[in-house]
Amino acid sequence: MADKSKFLVLNPSPVNLDKVLAKANVQNSKNGPFEAILLLGDVLPSSASSIPATDLNAPAYFTEGKNGFHESVIEENEQNGSSDLIDIKANFTMSKSLVKIFKLQSGVVVMMIAGRAELDDHKSEALLLVRENRSKIDILVTYNWPKAIAAEEKLLLVGDSFIDEVVKETKPRYHFAVGNERGKFFEYKPFKWESGEFTRFISLGEEGSGEKWFYAFGLGLQPQNVGTQVGPNPFTTVHVPFVSKKRPAEDETDIKEITQSNIVPKKAKKVTSDQCFFCLSNPNTETHMIISIASHTYMTIAKGPLTRPNKHLRFPGHAIILPIEHIASIREKTSNVIESPIYKEILQYQNSLVKAFLKSNPFYRLVFFEINRLENVHASVQVVPIPEYFLNKFSQTLENKAHSNNERYERNHKLEFKSYKDEKDPGLIQTINEYDYIMFTVYSDENDKMYFVARLTDSSKSVDLQFPRRVLAHLLNLPKRVYWDKCQQPMLQESKDCEEFKKFYHDFDFTL
Repeated sequence: MADKSKFLVLNPSPVNLDKVLAKANVQNSKNGPFEAILLLGDVLPSSASSIPATDLNAPAYFTEGKNGFHESVIEENEQNGSSDLIDIKANFTMSKSLVKIFKLQSGVVVMMIAGRAELDDHKSEALLLVRENRSKIDILVTYNWPKAIAAEEKLLLVGDSFIDEVVKETKPRYHFAVGNERGKFFEYKPFKWESGEFTRFISLGEEGSGEKWFYAFGLGLQPQNVGTQVGPNPFTTVHVPFVSKKRPAEDETDIKEITQSNIVPKKAKKVTSDQCFFCLSNPNTETHMIISIASHTYMTIAKGPLTRPNKHLRFPGHAIILPIEHIASIREKTSNVIESPIYKEILQYQNSLVKAFLKSNPFYRLVFFEINRLENVHASVQVVPIPEYFLNKFSQTLENKAHSNNERYERNHKLEFKSYKDEKDPGLIQTINEYDYIMFTVYSDENDKMYFVARLTDSSKSVDLQFPRRVLAHLLNLPKRVYWDKCQQPMLQESKDCEEFKKFYHDFDFTL
């Protein structure tokens, strides 16, 4: 057996999977043979049209990403019963486990963490499986980055503190991840643990994204020379402890730095416009989700929509209206918010959406909601369509959820909602101009709406950033769709939903 085995790691686009596998065969002929090909991200998501036809010349392994499995994979799962590794076809093997550890012929040990293991409902179980492991891990595959590295690179949305715990438990020699659906190429300098092991972290972009999407390397059982390019260990200086979120989420942008003697809160770094995922100036803005762009604001479909398409509405309908300028609140710009061109244009979007739904889907009504705070990253107003017959239940649902927030969670800001019928009410105007607040605007008709507003005046208390979505999820009987990251869709589905929304909205889009 050779001192080192060769490995190829790929982040394929599920749309071009056959093309990617054909390229893998070429590389296996030229630069192999590879002992294993490891596939990252969403290899066969639920949106995939079919399993690949290309036959691989080297064994390939993959696990579930963040967007489920194709129906053929589910069928194979049912046929294979309790088997953890399922051969979809020759040399194309998937792991159905939350955490799968397997040893290759060379003795190299691989650990694959399924994307669903990184969801809150599964983290505790997955971490227990990792801790029960007694093998030295040579190659670790996850979906997200460790939050320690993501925080250093100011890319908080691709990191998860759960992965930090996995890495510290396993101390892998190589760690591969993608971070999000589009992926990003990034290679961290090798770093050393106190026990003497070295870890390399590599993230790959998705094939077709313009980022590097493949990585080939050799690995033997003996420790390799990492050279002089060794960086600091991010896990000994920055740490975000894993906590299973069984209570309302608080501000997830907080980072905590652990010293040898104590835990000291570290204030979240300010996110600039080129790092903000809501800013059009950010090169990573997901433009395939944008519905309409006006002079001061724009509208996009929501990532991880609360609602889903049905026979009455061909797209989820959950959208977000945002200022083009990178501001946390319009109050940053003026003390007279309601006279601001940004505020007026947001209202213009709201009114045009109400008209569009009243004409094309008269049995739906719209609920707009926002958490307006000077501490936000980027101001936004979200909208969700609800069947008309739910309107009568909204007020009671809001009251119940506010009561639950106030009584059960001492650390949360107490919420007391006041209702306003008149948009010119002095109390409402004062709140908009002078306070942080949570607000729902419920339209019964084009000229008939109610405002439900809670002022946020206690800066020492946390705000449940999922509260508005929690209220509507309960109202619509969608308890599993409270968290947007559990409802993410493949890019193809997002593009389809956006195009459907554009067609629906076209005649009412004042920007055209």
